[in-house]
Amino acid sequence: MPPTAVGGIMRLQKSQALVAHGRLEHLSMISSVGFFNPWGCKRNLCFALSLVVFLPLSSCTDQPNHYTRLLAFRKKCIEILGNRSGTILAMNPRNGLVLALVNEKLGVQSSTRPGSTFKIVTALTLLKNGVVHPTDQFVCNGQVEIRGKIYRCWLREGHGEQNLLQAIANSCNAYFYQAGENLPAEALRATARQFHFGECTGINLAGEDCGEVPKWASPEEKINFIVGQARGLAVTPVQMLGLVSAIANGGVLYRPSYPTSQQEFEKFRPEPMEEIHFGDELRIVKEGLRQSVAYGTSAGAKLPNIIVAGKTGTASEYFGAKTDAWFVGFAPFEKPEIAVVVFLENGRGAMDAAPLAAEVFRSYFNLNTTTEFNSRQ
Repeated sequence: MPPTAVGGIMRLQKSQALVAHGRLEHLSMISSVGFFNPWGCKRNLCFALSLVVFLPLSSCTDQPNHYTRLLAFRKKCIEILGNRSGTILAMNPRNGLVLALVNEKLGVQSSTRPGSTFKIVTALTLLKNGVVHPTDQFVCNGQVEIRGKIYRCWLREGHGEQNLLQAIANSCNAYFYQAGENLPAEALRATARQFHFGECTGINLAGEDCGEVPKWASPEEKINFIVGQARGLAVTPVQMLGLVSAIANGGVLYRPSYPTSQQEFEKFRPEPMEEIHFGDELRIVKEGLRQSVAYGTSAGAKLPNIIVAGKTGTASEYFGAKTDAWFVGFAPFEKPEIAVVVFLENGRGAMDAAPLAAEVFRSYFNLNTTTEFNSRQ
């Protein structure tokens, strides 16, 4: 049998195992309300069983309603982005269905530095390798000296003493510089690879950029790697969407699928690619993301009645002094329904990307609670 056929069979078996063993809840425990779930119409049990035995599933009678509402949400996302140079993506973190993708070129076909959103990966790596305990504190005076070189925090006056949760919430560079000083670059690279950074996601759109993970980093460049500013590090917004969705759902990385017609929408089936096994570090990092929106740099994404979790980032461009703005997050915190990525050229994460994310979340939940959204025709 050709090697490609063997590899295809192994990937299929792996996907089947992810669905049938231990992760079925992420596929079947989807609310029966809203366009994000094509099967949200009293057939969740049939859907779950069909995944296990791989039998065809008949369409729900109200799928046209779901697709109409999906189009309405996409229109709102286009309006939210406006004439800004950037992209907005949204996905159901429980199955990989891409709900919105505004500006395919920047969302899928272009990669750049992730900035402080990469601190999610760094925090997981620090905890997983036992480099820090969540209660360990480092002092931020606005800058820190490492091996004779000064590295600055974004807050010039400094954050004072910071533990891990505070450092995630406040995006404190000085904490991560000091905490990660003894962290091997290979450990950071391994975690990034777990989330398939440096690989194409396989989204059903042409021209996908696969991004890049540094193959090697000097001690100085490792410091930049820790905070998402390494020269050899590049990600696409759709890769970051996969990352934050996996954080939201407990560790399953789905192949993103963007239906461009009602027929594609009705044919959509979740395709899990990888299950990343986390320990307590996932719960800790998720709590840091919640605190980031509650009082930290991501506060611009806060909603009054729904708990949002997320992380901002401001990434320096490869050439010049301009910065790019990031926000990645999900909601509701307890049982996520939607993951959102906002990326803007020439902006800052806290001031520009996070407020737009709040509009995306608000539009989703407003549409999802109207009479039309809940109708069953």
